Amino acid sequence: MRALSASEIVAVWERGCTQHPVDRALTLLEACCGEPRDHLALASIGQRDAMLLLVHQHLFGDALHAFAQCPQCGQHLEYSLSAREVAARSSHTVEEEHLRVTEGEMQLQLRRPNSFDLGAAAACADLPAARRVLAARCVVQATRNGVEVTIPELADAVVTNIADRLALSDPQAEVLIDLTCAACRHAWQVILETESFLWMKISALAKRLLRDVHTLAREYGWSEQQILSLGPLRRQAYLEMVG
Repeated sequence: MRALSASEIVAVWERGCTQHPVDRALTLLEACCGEPRDHLALASIGQRDAMLLLVHQHLFGDALHAFAQCPQCGQHLEYSLSAREVAARSSHTVEEEHLRVTEGEMQLQLRRPNSFDLGAAAACADLPAARRVLAARCVVQATRNGVEVTIPELADAVVTNIADRLALSDPQAEVLIDLTCAACRHAWQVILETESFLWMKISALAKRLLRDVHTLAREYGWSEQQILSLGPLRRQAYLEMVG
C-alpha cells in the first residue's frame, strides 16, 4: 500500500467519476496497491473495505471525521472514528468451513461476497432481486445427506438465512456506528459507507488540486504537470504569494 502523488490523485478521480461505486473502489485500490484489478475484486467486501481504510490512513490520516443528523430532532452532530480500529474488525471473520446454511436435509456451503458479486447485484431491477442474486452467487455447493446435488432455487427464507450468515462471517462489510444525540438523547445507528466516505475526500482533494493548478498556471504560466509535481509545502508557498 502506498500514498498517491498529486497527479495520481487527479488521475484516479478522473477515472472514477464515471464509474459505479463497486468499480470505483477497485480503481482506488489498484492505484494504491499495485495488484491486478481482478485479484482485488476477489477479496471479500470486508477485506476490500479494510484496504480502503488503509488507503485513507495513507492519504488523510487515521481519523475519520463524519457528520450525522438526528432522526428524532434534526440536530446535526459531528463524530470521529479511528480507521485503524474499524479496519481491525476484518480480523474477526470466521473460517470458511463454518459458512453453511441448512435447509431441511440440504446443506449449503457458502463463500463471502466479493466485488464481482456486488457488480452483478447492482445490475438488478430492485433490492429483492439483488439480494436473491447475491445469495445465489455465494452458494458454492449444495449437498443432501452428504451427496452433492444441483444448487436449488432459493426460497425467500433461505435467502434471508444466507444473508444473515454472510453478515456474521464478514463484520467489516457492514460497519454500524452507535450515535446518541446530545440535544434529545435519542440513540440510533448509521452505516459507515467506506467507499463513499473515502471517495468524497478523494474528490474534494482532486478538485482542490485542480484549483491550485488553475491559480498557479494563470499566474506563472506553468503546466499542470509542473504544478502537480511540486511538493505540497512548496505549492502552498506559491499559492500564498499569489494570494
